[in-house]
Amino acid sequence: MDNTGGFGYLEETTRWGFESSWARKMKQAINIPIKSSKLNGIYKPYAGVKPHITLVYPFEYSDQKKLKEHIKKSISKIKPFKISFEDLKKSKREYYLYLLVKKGKPIIVNLQRKLNSGLLDFPKKINVFEWPPHITLRIFKNKKEINDYIQKIKDKRIKFEFNVNKIQLVGLKGNKIIKRIKFNLK
Repeated sequence: MDNTGGFGYLEETTRWGFESSWARKMKQAINIPIKSSKLNGIYKPYAGVKPHITLVYPFEYSDQKKLKEHIKKSISKIKPFKISFEDLKKSKREYYLYLLVKKGKPIIVNLQRKLNSGLLDFPKKINVFEWPPHITLRIFKNKKEINDYIQKIKDKRIKFEFNVNKIQLVGLKGNKIIKRIKFNLK
């Protein structure tokens, strides 16, 4: 038996509530958590959010059993894989700076398509397919700030690989993550 209790996922809950009630009160999202020392000094947490690649933007869905089944089915044929990050990109609107996925992009897009289908195939405020897979590195207040920052780091080569072996369903209260359920890729 693995450390997931044999179910292929781990739960991490805070003092905010139990599984039976947490989903009825808050939004959820699905992402790939990213941990890398290469992001030190470059990634600036916004609203306490750690580095990640969004697979499904915030949504509301109360039947957690069906949701977990959908996630497990969506990832059932996806084995752990490598991704690499390389290029910076500014958002067209607002002042977001992205670090784009280079290697592994087709696998992430396939995963996004699977997860955003079936019971999660409904209109969301943000369409995940409008943006290429990325990490949002920072959010700036204005055009000058973002351009100055890009000039400052342009000589730093932000390039690294990361092994993806899990995704996570997160419960959100405002902009804070208060619950994580991790699903391992096999």
